[in-house]
Order: sequence, then structure tokens, then C-alpha cells
Amino acid sequence: MKEALITGSEGFAGQHLYRELKENDFTVSGTTLLIPDSGLPDRIYQCDILNKEQLFSLIQRLHPDIIFHLAAQPKPGLSFDKPQLTFEINTIGTVNLLEVVRSLPGYRPRIFVIGTADEHGPLRSDQLPIAEDSPLNPINPYSISKVANWHLVREYVRSFDFDIIYPTPLPHTGPGQGTGFIAPDVASQIVAIERGEREAVVYTGDLSSERDFTDVRDVVHAYRLLIDKGVSEERYIICSGKSTPVKRIVVKPEILLDFAKMKIRHEIDPQRNRPSDTPVLYGSHAKLTQATGWKPEIPLEQTLSDLLDWYRAKDKA
Repeated sequence: MKEALITGSEGFAGQHLYRELKENDFTVSGTTLLIPDSGLPDRIYQCDILNKEQLFSLIQRLHPDIIFHLAAQPKPGLSFDKPQLTFEINTIGTVNLLEVVRSLPGYRPRIFVIGTADEHGPLRSDQLPIAEDSPLNPINPYSISKVANWHLVREYVRSFDFDIIYPTPLPHTGPGQGTGFIAPDVASQIVAIERGEREAVVYTGDLSSERDFTDVRDVVHAYRLLIDKGVSEERYIICSGKSTPVKRIVVKPEILLDFAKMKIRHEIDPQRNRPSDTPVLYGSHAKLTQATGWKPEIPLEQTLSDLLDWYRAKDKA
């Protein structure tokens, strides 16, 4: 039985990946930065990826066959306000992990360093869909920190004989996603309105962009398939393969406001706009599908319904 370690296992994608691996007979351990009031679950360890001594102690003890490096500052918007923190967590944290592995003689696990579609920045219509060889053009501190990681991956594979795969998911959402992204921001507002905690108005930033949305449960399924079928030093785009107007997530003809238990108005709040953004983004999962047979299975409507129900249940807890 293979043993996997997930950094950031208590985060959004980390929790889903933990379940995906457990349900497929992996021994799974994980890390979290904060210890919950209820204490740490079995095989979940408190570890700060900026603390090399903590990382070394944990990886030396567990010696996992596979490491999924998911611990990150994942919000492009926040990166404009906290660029230094973003680089420390996303890039220096990755260096720390790779250096810990390099310091252990004869130890070369399969490592997954997770990329982002934001690395490609705004592309012309003739440059879409995004593929693994699409040009890199990061336009915010978050995506710049991720591009740095891609170059680190290539260097450690070539110079130190590492085995690293670089999955690159496009925007993904679903139950468990925290606020700071369009779908959970709207879902959390709807739940507050349904509970009578605020007026019946949902506020968002500009909704004129288009995105390629995938369910997080489909994304982590792709991660698992790449364990055996991925090739080291390769990028793999994970996406639905189609562009969806962001407006459809919020307002009619679908999806979230239609799921609300009452009539809710929508208004644009300019303060919620990002300083820069990509107008249209969608990708191709052809390489991933050819390598693993993976295809997206969960429709966006189901994803958003599950997300909204998760927020309803969370607020009752």
C-alpha cells in the first residue's frame, strides 16, 4: 500500500484529495498550519511549510512514496495586498519542501507541485484553449509565484534527479471552498440572506469575464490518476474544456440565485474588482485524457448546488 503526504490537507482541494486517496486504498497523512479546537484528526500533523525543521522531521519520519504539495496562498486578489506573504508561502515554501527531500540520501518520492491557469495570463482568442505549451504571462503576484515554482520543478528534475509532476488546474470550485472566489462569495451571501442576517442583495465585482470551471472532486480524481500515469517534468492541464460566462454562476438563466429560497437582487460593487483580470479563459484537457482517460464528470449546476448546501450546513454547525 502506497503512502501519500498532502501538504495543506485541511484546505479546500486537500480535503477532497484526502478522501479520494483514502477511498482508493492509499495510506494518507496530511499537514495543517492551524490546530482546530477539536484537536488534530488521525495522521494530520501541524506543520508550517516555512519551517524547514518541522518539514524535515515530518518527512524523515513518514518517508511517503508520494507528496502532494497543496499548501499555498491561493487567492490572486489577496496577492495584490500581500505580495511578500504570497511569495513566502508559495515559492519559498516549495523550495523548503524540495530542499528537505534533497537532504535525505537516496530518497526520491513522486512529488506533485500544483500550478494554476493564472500563469498563462490574458491570452488572445487565437491562443485559446490553454494547453501545456501555451505561453506564460503572469499578471499578478500569485501567478508570478506559481511560474517561479514551475521553473523550480524543471531545475530540480534536471539537476537533482527529482520525480515531479506539475498538474495545472483551471478554476475549480465545489463544497468546502472558502470565500475569496466568486462562487463561494455568492453562496455565503445567499445563506446569510436566507438566515435574515442581511438585506436580500448579493454583491459581486465585475462579471464580464468567462472562465473554465471544473468541480474540485473531478480535479482530485485527475491528481490520483496521474500518480501512476503521469510523466515527470510534465504539465497537465485540468479543465472542463469549455468557457462559461461568470455571470451565469450568479444570475439567471442559472445558477446560484435560482437555488436561493427567496428572491434576491444582484448588484455590482466596484470595490470587489481586481486591479487586473483575464477576460476569457478556457483550456484543453487532451493531454491529460490521453495519458489517463480522465474526463470531467460533474456538471457545473451540481457543483454549485453542492457548494450552496455546504454553506447552509456549515452555518448550522
